[in-house]
Amino acid sequence: MNLELFDTNLYLGRPTRSVFQPAANVAELLAALDHSDIKQALVWHVAQRDGAPVSGNEMLDAALSSATPMEAQRLWGCWTILPPQTDEILCDGFFERMKRHRVVALRAFPDLHRYILTRLVFGRWLDEVTERRIPLLLSLEKGTSWPAVYQLLEQYPRLTCVLCDIGIWGVDRYTWPLLENYPNLYVETSLLALEDGGLEATVARFGADRLLFGSDFPERYPESAILQLLHADIADGDKQKIAAGNFKRLLSEVVN
Repeated sequence: MNLELFDTNLYLGRPTRSVFQPAANVAELLAALDHSDIKQALVWHVAQRDGAPVSGNEMLDAALSSATPMEAQRLWGCWTILPPQTDEILCDGFFERMKRHRVVALRAFPDLHRYILTRLVFGRWLDEVTERRIPLLLSLEKGTSWPAVYQLLEQYPRLTCVLCDIGIWGVDRYTWPLLENYPNLYVETSLLALEDGGLEATVARFGADRLLFGSDFPERYPESAILQLLHADIADGDKQKIAAGNFKRLLSEVVN
């Protein structure tokens, strides 16, 4: 079958450590998406993680603004956040700036950026993110831990949260209690491609609506996640939900 693919987990820019073939600019990223037949993508810039988050967000904005109007329709931005107390990113007019720059989601790398992702730090600000239904993406490989995720969701149980790069063996023991208790928790699929039956088991238990296609380009080959989804033993309608439909629905719910 032909799937319309919306990649929720990829980045732009050259990382500090070697990966396969990073995309230095929008033209290279779109070429990589075309090679894998991925129609749209939620994009962050690697400088948001490896460099300074403030300038990384600015680099993402500059890159996306360089796209033509037709190209821009395929790409959505994702900013990195820092604690509101330092006034580096979370200042007055933040959500208006998000809308102006076509930013629809946020990422946090608390372990790498030296803060604790809790209500003590983010307080009412993350309540507003929750009310606006803005997805917060967290990577279990890039800057956070399972105890931190559990603590965050206990404090913000209605937060729209997407867990990326979740690991392989036995990961259901981490993700299923969260899927069971937090209705706005979603799991990105790039590493499920490496666990036999992991996607099918999750769909059988919780339905297809809680899974989002992601590739983790350029750190993994998009084709591995695509092939796993194409050949998964689930209904075609469920495949299309995971491929693009679920994240499009989340986009339609964002208020910024």
